[in-house]
Amino acid sequence: MNIQRVKQGAKITYYNGIFMVIVGLFYSFFSDYNLRSSFKHISESWGFFLRYNPKIAHLFIYFYALVGILMISNGIFIVYLSDFIIKRKEKITWVMLFISGIIGWGGILVISILFDNLTLIVLSGLGWVSFVIGMVIPIKYYLEKSYREY
Repeated sequence: MNIQRVKQGAKITYYNGIFMVIVGLFYSFFSDYNLRSSFKHISESWGFFLRYNPKIAHLFIYFYALVGILMISNGIFIVYLSDFIIKRKEKITWVMLFISGIIGWGGILVISILFDNLTLIVLSGLGWVSFVIGMVIPIKYYLEKSYREY
């Protein structure tokens, strides 16, 4: 029964990694939409940057593209580790997956909240919650299994 939970949790995190890649593509390719949503409280500011200082506007666009690229690479990493867990069920892989996912999704959620962008808050919140669910399901297996101390 515990092995099935490990596989179930790894499948959830596998699809979560694919979701992270898709959200990263959304960050990269729809950066103009994301910036308009982030600057909605001060709508003149984004138009001001675009019109009078395009270099600053491009810095914001590059920032969103960079965040998207980092999300894509972290999503690929999550997919790889999840697939490895499905095949071998090693504890160190689960720990690496846990750390990378919690930091990745948590960081994106905090950035989205600070930018006050509802679309990105919802996407990153869904990703973070689904990742946590995928990590909590197999936790009993890893806590009960005895491993050699080196």
